[in-house]
Amino acid sequence: MSALSLRRAGVIAAGLVVATGLGAAPAAADYGGGSSGGGASAYVSYEYSHPGSSGTPMTSTDVDWSPPTCWYEPAYKPKEFEEYLRKHNYQGSAGADLYEQYFNETDGKYHQGDEGAWWELVVDLDKEDLSCAQEYDAYEFIGPDFPPPPGVEVLDPEMLAMLAYERIKLPTPPVDLKPGADRQIVNLETLATFGQDLEPAWVTAQIDHLGVQLAATTVATPSRLTLSADSAHADPAECSYDLVASGGGYTVDTEDAACNVTYRKSSGDGTYDLQASLTWEVAWNPSADPAGTPTTALPDGQSSDDIPVTVKEIQTVVR
Repeated sequence: MSALSLRRAGVIAAGLVVATGLGAAPAAADYGGGSSGGGASAYVSYEYSHPGSSGTPMTSTDVDWSPPTCWYEPAYKPKEFEEYLRKHNYQGSAGADLYEQYFNETDGKYHQGDEGAWWELVVDLDKEDLSCAQEYDAYEFIGPDFPPPPGVEVLDPEMLAMLAYERIKLPTPPVDLKPGADRQIVNLETLATFGQDLEPAWVTAQIDHLGVQLAATTVATPSRLTLSADSAHADPAECSYDLVASGGGYTVDTEDAACNVTYRKSSGDGTYDLQASLTWEVAWNPSADPAGTPTTALPDGQSSDDIPVTVKEIQTVVR
């Protein structure tokens, strides 16, 4: 790779793409990278459900899955692109190299007169491997007669769905224990219910810029609760329960379940950690409608919470 290509990639790493913000109710909306990862974008907006806008960022159950680190988004019309590079053409800067490079590549025309737009490389700086920022050019002209280079990720509905996935935030499992977490009893089953019905969480990502109109909505639906006891004195130590649809939400009640965590020994002066973990089924559709028919599944999401449990032993008197 040439030093010029490295400098061109460095322009993006330095943050030429600037994010702005916008809020709305009852669903929240914003522009840009968001607070839970993702590259900064000046043109992609996000709308959030509740839940979905607050809580803990959803984690994937597939540890090997992650949205791409680099992709292209439409940024400039040809004349705007030329003006942008002229404005940033100052001595000793990477911008000067960019101006001269694209001037030579396009015979000084910057594709003026061609149908299409200049697409800008966006880099998710939260990712560990940023090698694509050095492999790709900072800008590519894309149009009907100018397809993107092979292997290059460009913004499309699936990409938007993955960006939306990264921005979904989930509530901790609203688990109520019976008996309560501070008064569990040895050899008595630990029963669980939800203190409130859980609703699906969704995020819509969309762009309407330079004639590119795309949208995708990613929806996470709660499907299963797992209780795991971090103790050798629990038998069984783990139980899972399918959630039940209740109106517009989902709930659980383990009173009649075949499996319930049961502690066989007191926690003494301390506590046991009982992990409550929710599995969320995730799918997306290529529209701005959360009720749209899902077209493709994405890896399951997960949210969890550690519950400190006090277990006492009831003493009985034998006469």
